[in-house]
Amino acid sequence: MLQWLSDYISNLPSYFVISLIVMTTIALFGIYFGYRIERLSPKDKPSKTITLILLAIDGINKFVKNYIGKHWTYVTPFALTMGIYVFLSNIMGVIAVESPTQFTAITFSMSITAFIVIQSTGIISQGWRHFLGVFQPLAPLAPLNIVSEFVPIVSMALRLFGNIASGALLLGLLYRVSGWFSIIITPAFHLVFDIGFGTIQTLVIVLLTIIFASMKVKEEDFQ
Repeated sequence: MLQWLSDYISNLPSYFVISLIVMTTIALFGIYFGYRIERLSPKDKPSKTITLILLAIDGINKFVKNYIGKHWTYVTPFALTMGIYVFLSNIMGVIAVESPTQFTAITFSMSITAFIVIQSTGIISQGWRHFLGVFQPLAPLAPLNIVSEFVPIVSMALRLFGNIASGALLLGLLYRVSGWFSIIITPAFHLVFDIGFGTIQTLVIVLLTIIFASMKVKEEDFQ
């Protein structure tokens, strides 16, 4: 049994292991700073790090609330966690580590998570009436509406995969061609492809999740 478990772990894809490390890091930081924030009293002066975290979370809460309405408390944790995970995964190339998001297994996992958040937001807001939306504006359009509900899974996954994988491929070719000169040449390309494109794709997947979820919320919940 132990030998089987050892063989299984040793044969895990590298991107899967890196993904687990990223998720574990996020969880540990969340637990640590959550504990510190929870222990703060109104009279305490928070550190600069805690202040920045609180300001960032407050800004994200307000942003999501503008789109989701009263159900922002449900969507925000998913959107924030997804954003942090995707961003950290996208920039792994900066530290010469394989980016998990250049593999479709990871990007489809993210888009499926977004799909679940979107649909569950509609269920929370509208109840069973959420499913009647596929018959709008006309009942004969139901098959097309059903397909359109699942299209974002593919589009978000392939968009994230294509951008990150293409950047990693170009950087890999650049390292092969430039040789020792890569130390001088590649930092600027890492800045563009890893950090620049990585940040943009993080914003895209998070914003799309929030916008699609807002479309499932009934008008009364925005008041």
